[in-house]
Amino acid sequence: MNDQQLHGNTGKRNAARDPDAENMTAKIQFFCWPEEKAAWIRAAHPEKLSAWIRQQLNQNTQRPDRPTEEERRRIKM
Repeated sequence: MNDQQLHGNTGKRNAARDPDAENMTAKIQFFCWPEEKAAWIRAAHPEKLSAWIRQQLNQNTQRPDRPTEEERRRIKM
């Protein structure tokens, strides 16, 4: 290990990316009523809202939680 020490700064913990989402780069943004968002957050608890939304969308489209290797290769082409 080198002589450098960690600085101890942790940054904004609520803005930290999910480590399982390292290859996720596509975004979906949409508008909703604050009451809707609050209800979704309560329904998602203790999961993060984005993970819960992905799970709901994949469940309703009958997709697996993660893309297959073939799908990843097709997208990268």
